[in-house]
Amino acid sequence: MNALLAEITCRGISRLCHFTPSRNLAHILRGEVGILPSSCLSKDERAVFNPTDVKRLDGHPGHVCCSVEYPNGWYFRKARSQEKLFMDWVVLCLDPALLLRDGVEFCPRNAATGYGSLLKEGVEGFKAMYAPSVVGAKGTTYTRSTNRLSAVPTDEQAEVLIPDAIPISALIAVGVRDSEKASLEIARLEQLRLSPPKFIVAPHFFEPTALSTSIVAGIVATEIVYDDAD
Repeated sequence: MNALLAEITCRGISRLCHFTPSRNLAHILRGEVGILPSSCLSKDERAVFNPTDVKRLDGHPGHVCCSVEYPNGWYFRKARSQEKLFMDWVVLCLDPALLLRDGVEFCPRNAATGYGSLLKEGVEGFKAMYAPSVVGAKGTTYTRSTNRLSAVPTDEQAEVLIPDAIPISALIAVGVRDSEKASLEIARLEQLRLSPPKFIVAPHFFEPTALSTSIVAGIVATEIVYDDAD
């Protein structure tokens, strides 16, 4: 555990990310149980949550899928394109201390690869995400550049699977595309008499090509904490 903490600290990891349709946000906050893995969703909850959250090709329905530092932009774009009715999405930014939980599984590429066959626990599993090179989707080899943001895995589709529910207390912020979306989400929550969490305006979360370019160049994209008083 100390070795894993040292690796996390050395890389300057500030958060995990989990994306979800914004219609799920009120349900997550109202339930007071946080983010549930698909195996814990009741029949009614499964009806509310988008199929992206429920279908688990990685073979670990008792875990919540996350990525390190930034959302998996490529899969995020694919998930959004498949949603025809509810077009608004948010990115939940979570406490990186979740990486220290017992039973966390790490994968150097998309966790669904080989139905979860590449998943591995512990510091070795974590370090595999930051290998000098990783063979990803369609046989593409990703190589770490010297400028690459230290916190971001070699393959941007690398995933971390967190066992069991993630509590609301682990929610650091909610990322949205623009100020309009932040204002809309806050209004929705307030109408439901729910206290809105901190929102950040992070357009690069929703633009995988621009996000990837910044990561490779070692440039931290600008994020603005939304303040409805501005």
